[in-house]
Amino acid sequence: MLETGWFTTAEDWVETHVLSAHDFATFGFAMAAILCLVLIFLIGSGIGSLVTRMRNVAGARAFRRSKEAGYRILLARPTGPGAGRGRKWLTAAIQDHLAEFNFGAPFRVVGTGQITGDSDQKMLAQARKRLATADADMLVWATRIGKDADGFVVQGLSRGGGLRADEARAFSIPLPGRFAALEGEMSRVAAYLLAKKLQPALSNPQAFRPEKMKVLAEALDAMLAGADAAVPAVRAELEADFCASGVHVAEAMGDLAALDRVIALRRSHLEAVDATSDSALVLQARMDLGRALLARAEKQFDQKTVQEAISQLSQVVEALRGDPSIQKAQTASDAMFKAQTMIETRKRFSMNFGS
Repeated sequence: MLETGWFTTAEDWVETHVLSAHDFATFGFAMAAILCLVLIFLIGSGIGSLVTRMRNVAGARAFRRSKEAGYRILLARPTGPGAGRGRKWLTAAIQDHLAEFNFGAPFRVVGTGQITGDSDQKMLAQARKRLATADADMLVWATRIGKDADGFVVQGLSRGGGLRADEARAFSIPLPGRFAALEGEMSRVAAYLLAKKLQPALSNPQAFRPEKMKVLAEALDAMLAGADAAVPAVRAELEADFCASGVHVAEAMGDLAALDRVIALRRSHLEAVDATSDSALVLQARMDLGRALLARAEKQFDQKTVQEAISQLSQVVEALRGDPSIQKAQTASDAMFKAQTMIETRKRFSMNFGS
């Protein structure tokens, strides 16, 4: 009885000083409505996520069953601000320019859902699973994180070189975040860098005929001239590929115009070397310059040119001598030579003194 009186007193006080019974009923109804809306939203989100996953899996399996010849490329919907515009730009870059660097090889691009996750490991795991489901050669996705020089990051997995899906190599290509900076040659730059992931042999000009490398060298030269917005790492990669292609073309076809451009670029690179410079890039620049100078001397002999080439290449040799991997290779080579010598000595002994 005492408890009932206490409850009645508390109820009267709340109705008088806080909310009336009618207000409490209204508040309860509002909270119930809000909870229902939240529940509906959560159920809708879950159903939407399930439908999206099912659609992605169905699309990937349909792509796998396709019998069309050529490279298979999955292009995931980008994320971040301006993702829709970024997707249009990236799709156009691949469709318009990839064939130029694949030397006309057929390819097919199919869209797929976003690659998401709260960590890089989870995103890579999701991407690798979808790549295997579709049996695609490459899966590309992108994230726009800002307007900085590297604010539009193109990532992906590539099976280039005959890899299995579980062996696919991850890559990341930093591009300008401002859409105005993506104009001009930047779409060709993106397509070329993706083509290299799809065909790793592009990094080795000697694997292709000089005629094809001449076309590539001209394209790379144009990209270097029109890609001022590219980050230094991308420009360095383009320059290195142009120089390697230019030297190969000059050695095989005697194209001195491309050779002069290589020499000018590499001399400029070495003049800007300081204590913070990447030693690997410096060595590559010296190697390219030395080879280019020798190729020029073969066509038009000049003793000073040969001496400069020897100087550059000597510095490369001296630097590589201290490389642990080079030292290990030399040790292994010496051991193999010793073993072969022992076998040859044993053969001669058997022939001369055997019974």
